[in-house]
Amino acid sequence: MKKILAGFIMDGYGGGIDKYLLNFLENVHTENIRIDFLTNEVSPELETFLQKYHSRIFAIPNLKHPVGQYREVCRILEAESYDIVYLNISTAIDCIAAWAAKKKKVPRIFIHSHTSGNDCENPVKRMIFDSIHKFCRLSLYRAATEYYGCSEKAGLWMFPEKIVKSDRFQMIFNAVDLKKFTYSSAVRDDVRKELNLENKFVVGHVGNFVYQKNHYFLIDIFEELKRKCPEAVLLLLGRGERFETVEKRIKEKGLEDSVRLLGFRKDPDRLFQAMDFFLLPSYFEGLPTVGVEAQCTGLPSLMSDTITTEVKITENCWFLPLKEKPEVWADFILKHRETDREHISWIGKKEAYSLETLKKQQQRLLEKIGRAHV
Repeated sequence: MKKILAGFIMDGYGGGIDKYLLNFLENVHTENIRIDFLTNEVSPELETFLQKYHSRIFAIPNLKHPVGQYREVCRILEAESYDIVYLNISTAIDCIAAWAAKKKKVPRIFIHSHTSGNDCENPVKRMIFDSIHKFCRLSLYRAATEYYGCSEKAGLWMFPEKIVKSDRFQMIFNAVDLKKFTYSSAVRDDVRKELNLENKFVVGHVGNFVYQKNHYFLIDIFEELKRKCPEAVLLLLGRGERFETVEKRIKEKGLEDSVRLLGFRKDPDRLFQAMDFFLLPSYFEGLPTVGVEAQCTGLPSLMSDTITTEVKITENCWFLPLKEKPEVWADFILKHRETDREHISWIGKKEAYSLETLKKQQQRLLEKIGRAHV
């Protein structure tokens, strides 16, 4: 039996990495392949879910206790003799498990980069974490045998350019259920009626309320948009540490009647149908799955130019600099609001983001011969 230890997962709903890892489990699990997971705190619900795959989940100390984490991962590796350690991470600071895997001579060590920046609310801490990331990045690649990223930009954030620009680096795009995220006028009418959005111009955003997603600027954009277009409504899906401060900012601007805070939703596919425009002014992204999902439903989409252009798969996707004033963003939205969602002009192969493509790529990961350490 081939044994794989994968990390890091949260609760199954923790965002892109959780979704990716659960897809990985479903796509490659067989009677001859067992996949276990690393986490910082075990979710009972996730633990129960994993039982049907005969997968275990190990709680290890977080990065506040690096020595403890290193020792615990070493202990797990000694006890289980894994063939592959597959680490899905956002910063090079999360390097402890990789070095433990190398120490224990795990044959194949995958490192997969899922973003292109450091998401930290406090600017001083963010600057410190950026510095630590850069330091760890100098040597992290030496712990791995194989290198992956959700985009080239995510790869360059984590690995040296000489690796990313070579055939030793492989991009695996975040997958989208293309059938689920297909425009439906019937669903659109139902959801707009359900949310009392008839005769409204609906702008939407999907993302956790964290520094990375830049909600403060998003609210400033909507304030300008509302001033120019009184029937505008903003839908915000997500949760996170900035939720209350964003809510306060909305009230201070007198926008509480026009902004719908919908919280965490398991049906973003339905909410995309109700929208007229998708907005994503993030400070950074790896490759935002929500951007692909929005385009698949035919939504015109405006994103910050800090986001990789690999996300652009339709003609109705544009990028603006964050240095532009909110008024510029609002004017752009109003200028490009009219689109035919029934007839999408594709400029990229949406199949590259399909669940079927992801399944093939993930299965090939296990077929490849591990490379020697650099």
